[in-house]
Amino acid sequence: MSTEFPFLTTRRIFSVSELTNQISGLLEAHFGGIFLEGEITGARKAASGHLYLSLKDETAMIKAVFFKRQLRLIEFKPENGMTVVCRGRVALYEPRGDLQIIVDWMEPSGRGAQRIALEKLKKQLMAEGLFDSHRKKPLPALPSVIGVVTSPTGAAIRDILKVIRERNGKVKIILYPARVQGIHAPEEISAGIAFFNRHHLADVLIVGRGGGSMEDLDAFNTEVVARTVAASEIPIISAVGHEIDTTLSDLAADYRAPTPSAAAEVVILEYAQWTETLQSLKKRLATSFQLMTQKEKIHLQRLGARLVDPGHRLDVIRMKLDEALTRLSSFTLQVLERLHSRVNENTRRFRRLHPGQRISPARGEIDSLHTRLSEGALHLIQSRHDTVDGFSLLLKSLNPKNVLERGYSIAMKEKSGEIIKDSKEVLDGEPLKILLSRGQLACKVTNHEG
Repeated sequence: MSTEFPFLTTRRIFSVSELTNQISGLLEAHFGGIFLEGEITGARKAASGHLYLSLKDETAMIKAVFFKRQLRLIEFKPENGMTVVCRGRVALYEPRGDLQIIVDWMEPSGRGAQRIALEKLKKQLMAEGLFDSHRKKPLPALPSVIGVVTSPTGAAIRDILKVIRERNGKVKIILYPARVQGIHAPEEISAGIAFFNRHHLADVLIVGRGGGSMEDLDAFNTEVVARTVAASEIPIISAVGHEIDTTLSDLAADYRAPTPSAAAEVVILEYAQWTETLQSLKKRLATSFQLMTQKEKIHLQRLGARLVDPGHRLDVIRMKLDEALTRLSSFTLQVLERLHSRVNENTRRFRRLHPGQRISPARGEIDSLHTRLSEGALHLIQSRHDTVDGFSLLLKSLNPKNVLERGYSIAMKEKSGEIIKDSKEVLDGEPLKILLSRGQLACKVTNHEG
């Protein structure tokens, strides 16, 4: 035994392993199940799936480990800076002598818990479709009445009034006073939106407040406000003056403005801007009308070229009839000449045979046949002339131009040029062209019967 350390003769000497082992046992016996609150720092997830981190407060820090099998049971992701409450046991990591907490449960504390709850609510409302773009209503171009739901004493209403009066002093503004912070704020904001919708008092609503911390925006992150904003029949501009974070009312609104002043600028344009816009639209309308008129004139000319005058066809028919009559007359003369030739030949034959008593009756019969043939040919020619004249009168009566000259018109579909014969062939609002004796009209169907 060494004489340099006489106290060792009466005291027990521990090895490092024995000491750490006994300390570990004492810790587990006295701190086998505790709850510990602290801020997460140095969080690191290992390849094994275990989470290694430290918990700290203002003056101290302790290491902790959250094993994979317990970690997957919690519904949020632990992150640095998040204040949490842990349940676990105090243990000593003997190989290094490090004191640590073995965590078997963890939940957010304070604002961390509120943020987790907010994310959960946001996912729920998103799944229900409250934030879908197709639900967004367009803002009115020229609102005459603007409703505002905000605090009557805050900076938001002062900024809104200043901008709107500068841009257009003729617009009416109705304020629904509501608290925008505190326990009663969500209820009053929702009541204001419902009030405007129930009484149809405004063309557009501005709902919001001035700037503040994230905690000051709690009222605009509540479920009741988000659902009321989404259900509004009047378009809503959310004007929560906190550009960094997006609230649930921002997501549910039809338009999000970063500040109340920006909301006022969006909701109404200056008179100068409207004048410039109207002048531009006027020029575009005049140009479009001129182009449309020119296009319709060209189309009308093409339609006129396609309309064949029935008189031309009648002239062709007359020429063909004259030709047929000429051929018929020539044929008739040829027949008569052949008959005369045969009669003369027979006469000569009869004279040679001296049948005088038979010649006179035959000659009379031939003269009768000649007369009947001539009268028949003339009657046929006159009948054909009468038929042609009848067709000529009919064609003239059916000539579209003659019909138009008597005050009638032709209705045609604008796109296809199809002539309309039945009112059932057109729809309300369908564009038509009315062809007159001189020129045409463009119109739309507002009502039809039959």
